[in-house]
Amino acid sequence: MKSAIDPAWEKIHSERTWGMYPTEHVIRFVARNYYKTDRKNTRILDFGCGSGAHTWYLSKEGFDTYGFDGAPSAIKRAEEILKEERLFANLSVQDAISLSYEDNFFDSVIDNVTSGQNLMPDIEKMYDEVFRCLKSGGKYFNVSFGQKTTGYGTGTEEEPGTFTNMVSDNFSQVGRIHFFTHDEIAALLEKHGFQVIQKENVLYTDTGHPIEHLITVAVKP
Repeated sequence: MKSAIDPAWEKIHSERTWGMYPTEHVIRFVARNYYKTDRKNTRILDFGCGSGAHTWYLSKEGFDTYGFDGAPSAIKRAEEILKEERLFANLSVQDAISLSYEDNFFDSVIDNVTSGQNLMPDIEKMYDEVFRCLKSGGKYFNVSFGQKTTGYGTGTEEEPGTFTNMVSDNFSQVGRIHFFTHDEIAALLEKHGFQVIQKENVLYTDTGHPIEHLITVAVKP
C-alpha cells in the first residue's frame, strides 16, 4: 500500500526540536468542549503529534490521550517528554492514511496543520480515517494553512493549491503545503460525511511574514 509518510519529517525531528508547547487555539477548543467531561474517559487523538506538544498538554489535563506520527524520532521525543513529567499517552508510529485504531474509538481528533501537508488524494484518505475512528457526535478539530500565508503561490505547484520549494523562511524545511480556503475545507469534510459546525481564522505575523491558520470544527453525525 502506498504510504503518506514524508521522510523529510524524520530528518527534521532527528535534528532539532519541533514544537514544545501547545497552541492557544487547541487549548481553547479542548477547554470549551471537554474540560467539564469525565476526562479520564474522554479519549482524544493528537493526529500527527510530532514531538508531542499537544499530547503532553492533553495528558497533563487528565484525558485518555493517544498520539501518532510517521517519524520515529518524533515519537521517541514525545515519549521522553511524557516520561520526564510522569505522564502517559498511547503513542505509536503510524501512517495517517491507514490507522490501526478501531472504528468509533475517539471522542475527538485534533489535527493541527498535519493533514494539509500532503497531496489532496492523501488528505481525503486522512479525512476518511478520522471519520471512521470518531464516535458518533465526536468532534474533529482541523487547523490548516490559508492562502494569506507567506509562501502561497511560490515554488513548485504540484496540484492546485499545493506547493513545494516555497519562497518562505517558515517553510524552508517542509516538503509540501496545501493552502486552503474555508469553503474548500468545508466542502471536503462534508463530502466525507462530516457536519461543519464552526469556522474561524487566525492571521498573524512571524518575523514579519503573514501566517493564516484556518480553524474548522466538524462533527460526525
